[in-house]
Amino acid sequence: MIKLIAMDMDGTLLSDDHITVSQDNREALSEAHSKGIKLAIATGRTLSTTGNICEQIPEIDYIMFSNGAGVYDRLRDKIFYKNCMGWETASSFLPYLEKYSRFIELYVDGRAYAQKKDGEEFPYSIIPPVFIKELGKGITVVKDFTAELKGRDVEKVIFYTESEKDSDTALSYLTSIPDIFVSSSVKSSIEFTKAGADKGSAVSGICRYMGITEEEVMALGDAGNDIPMLRTAGYGIAMENADDKTKSAARFITDRNTGDGVAKAIYKYALI
Repeated sequence: MIKLIAMDMDGTLLSDDHITVSQDNREALSEAHSKGIKLAIATGRTLSTTGNICEQIPEIDYIMFSNGAGVYDRLRDKIFYKNCMGWETASSFLPYLEKYSRFIELYVDGRAYAQKKDGEEFPYSIIPPVFIKELGKGITVVKDFTAELKGRDVEKVIFYTESEKDSDTALSYLTSIPDIFVSSSVKSSIEFTKAGADKGSAVSGICRYMGITEEEVMALGDAGNDIPMLRTAGYGIAMENADDKTKSAARFITDRNTGDGVAKAIYKYALI
């Protein structure tokens, strides 16, 4: 019996505008929640940028944010699970990343920080349009990461590359480092958390918190950062629009995000 449904947002729960939850998805989730099934969103975004989704789905119980570096209990208004990089670890990568990217973000305490030096402009051409919108509301712009954030724990580092060659070079190097977990959810971006901090570990954290097993979880996703979650859950379900690697990690496949794949999976596997 499924007791928890955990869903990625972009490419999974949300329509292609990265904002809207379809009526069918909302109704299916509401019905599942009325049957006692807990709901969680699992996102690479910061905690501070999930409010719009919770407005559309007020029944959401838990928010896994920053690719699983933390989990927030909405009912009790508390973060009960956190697994972050120390400042020394996260900042040690900055000189290397600056060789390959002109746009780097650090996620700290549920917010995103981006560095903008005097006389420089953000390279909007390499940032996906959906995240350009976040610059105005979800990102705090600072002149210097170290001056602003030194000593604070870092949930996630994300950066955007301007060429496929730079992306491949940086990805090859970062994936060779055992202290971090590297993934990508959007083309041209690479992100990493502390090793062991991923959506799968966050799902396990919620299971311990609820007193249930991973076999009682249904998880849905479409990208590389969802793979640990799909492998952890008893019902790991990939969207039809997922890449081949993500599909191979899943136990089942549902319809596309634009075809109400979340709702169809709920009716097929959870509300039976």
